[in-house]
Amino acid sequence: MSLYGAMFSGVSGLNAESQALGTIADNISNVNTVGYKDTSARFSTLVTQQATNNSYAPGGVNFNRHSNIAGQGLLQGSASPTDLAISGQGMFVVTGVASPTSADPFLYTRAGSFTPDQNGNLRNTAGFYLQGWATDAAGTPTATNVSVLSSLETVNVSGVSGSATPTSAVELGANLPATAALGDDFITNVQIFDSLGVSHDLAFTWTKSALNNWDLTVTPPSGAALVSVTDSASAPYAAAGLLEFTTQPTDGDTIVIGGTTYEFDSNASVTGTNTRVTIGADLATTVANLVAGVGDSRLAVSSSTSILVTQSSAGTALAIDPSSTSAILQSATGAFTVPALTASTPAVSFNGDGTPAAFNVANVSVYDWSTGAADTAITLDIGTADLSDGLTQFSGDYNVTFINQNGVKFGTFSGVSISEEGLVVALFDNGETLPIYKVPLVTFANANGLTSRSGNVYIASDSSGSPVLRSAKSGGAGAIAAGALENSTVDLGTEFTNMIIAQRAYSATSRVITTADERLDDLVRIKR
Repeated sequence: MSLYGAMFSGVSGLNAESQALGTIADNISNVNTVGYKDTSARFSTLVTQQATNNSYAPGGVNFNRHSNIAGQGLLQGSASPTDLAISGQGMFVVTGVASPTSADPFLYTRAGSFTPDQNGNLRNTAGFYLQGWATDAAGTPTATNVSVLSSLETVNVSGVSGSATPTSAVELGANLPATAALGDDFITNVQIFDSLGVSHDLAFTWTKSALNNWDLTVTPPSGAALVSVTDSASAPYAAAGLLEFTTQPTDGDTIVIGGTTYEFDSNASVTGTNTRVTIGADLATTVANLVAGVGDSRLAVSSSTSILVTQSSAGTALAIDPSSTSAILQSATGAFTVPALTASTPAVSFNGDGTPAAFNVANVSVYDWSTGAADTAITLDIGTADLSDGLTQFSGDYNVTFINQNGVKFGTFSGVSISEEGLVVALFDNGETLPIYKVPLVTFANANGLTSRSGNVYIASDSSGSPVLRSAKSGGAGAIAAGALENSTVDLGTEFTNMIIAQRAYSATSRVITTADERLDDLVRIKR
């Protein structure tokens, strides 16, 4: 019995060492596979019968595979910003198709060599698609329940259109000369952007109205119908409208200003009670004729093609309706009203030490862009009372110290960046950024218990426990390193050493079988 037992034990040893050699072969073959986790052989005894002092029944050996899935590989830099590695625990969630259904399983991997496919979906070299949470503009996932795998979708980096940000805040610092005479004007041009990303120049005019007091007027930029300056209580402090002609009016065209209809005429004949405006030899003459015909001091020729309507401190609201002649005017929406002014003056008053004492202007609004853009509401920051952090009044020349505004022109998509927390941010060539996805990590109670699948991916098993979705750098999950890849955990020196050991063990085990065979042969000869 012991001879046969020794032979069977030897056979089990040959099988175990063969399996061990197979793990070594796989490890060496994948020494350069990104995110590969080495596998090692673990042996355990196989006992067929309890041994006694005077007898022994050989059983053999069992082969057990040990996967080092939780092992950390070395991180190596990469030139691609969408190459991802994990420093610490966790795995990426991937799927085999770009638009998974309930029949497509979620898989897990550390192989983060992701690049956009022809549709912009991030896919690694094994053909698996990276999954993430879609986010809002603040970078917060939009899914209702981010704890379930069904909240994920394939990360796509090509479906991002261009971006433009309208100006919503302007910071202005300048020194208004203390030696200026009453009535002196100083102009500051501020570039702003509408909601379509079109740039415009907004002219701020500071006028010294009294000792230590300055007024402010803002001229509408070309392409806008109205600009209004209000104080912190939203009371109008200054307002101005702009009528811009795009072509010479023709006979019969009309415009309503302050309730009166003005008709452009070339033959001394107008309709009903309309007020006649003579069409001049050119547009500049016609514009001047309209200003003269209205006879309101609030209207002034701004250029050969435009009229500026400036509201005075005592003026009532002035309604203007160019809708009947919209073809000759640049205004996009037609009728608008230059509001009456109710805020107290001055715009800013100064202390005796040159610092501002009080402000009466807080907001600037621009209405009716000819581009079709939405109205622009701007918060105006011109300093802090009793501090020299904005407007000041010292001796010397008028000097603008800084102009800051938060709008940006239209920009096209230029790439993505990915943070350690997994936030995927779209980059635009105008400097604007936009969060679009957040890449989570999944952790397991026993990552080494995962079941391997082709393509360097794994699926959950009873031994691994259930997957738990986590944000990177939270709940024990590691950090995501963009522009990096995780190397294989295989050590060639160790593998070659193990190969020699397995080879010697295999040879020695084979000698057990041949020795048992020789003894059996001797036993057969006894019969002869």
